[in-house]
Amino acid sequence: FSSYFLNDALKRKIAVTEDLNIVRFLIDESQITDWQIEGLPSDDHSVQNGIIITRTSKYPLLVDPQGQGLQWLRSREEQGDGCKISNFNDKFFLDHLRDQLRDGLALIVENVTEDIDPVLDPVLEKVVVRAGRTLQILINEKPHEYNEDFKLYMTSMLPSPNFSPELYAKCTVIDFTVTMTGLEQQLLGRVIGQEKAELEEERAKLVEEVNNN
Repeated sequence: FSSYFLNDALKRKIAVTEDLNIVRFLIDESQITDWQIEGLPSDDHSVQNGIIITRTSKYPLLVDPQGQGLQWLRSREEQGDGCKISNFNDKFFLDHLRDQLRDGLALIVENVTEDIDPVLDPVLEKVVVRAGRTLQILINEKPHEYNEDFKLYMTSMLPSPNFSPELYAKCTVIDFTVTMTGLEQQLLGRVIGQEKAELEEERAKLVEEVNNN
């Protein structure tokens, strides 16, 4: 399929990059290293998921039976200020949601089941209205201040959830389930990290210096 379009583009004399690596096209090695320092596994599948999470226009919902995606999000967002982790059974969930919406901070909702609390519908659909100089969103039919910096992540530990088509339309569902190939790459990365710890540490320092400059 891809070779057909490549050959067609070449015939039409359209500039095209052969053997394009879409991952390296979207992000550089330093960004991948930063994610790994934050706890994202080093396999290709996890890196691709990281790209989707950080670039999607919808709020992401992770299918994450092994909890690797949640661990990365915790590490990534807790480096900043004010990240809160909650779930739909938390009696303070609505308070956390309103606070994070108002202050433009991250909210991680863990242990999501196949049914999402309807209170999140206006948030997922981003039904935001302007009232004077502020943005507002309706939560339980009451207006609440909305900050455009607000970030929402949802994670589910169900291995094969049966989400509704409506939910797929409202958010970006990302499969973080560890694959056999991904597990092999993760184990290989750990072995190399143990055997070549000094080289890996030196590499990480060099990448950090480049990023700081």
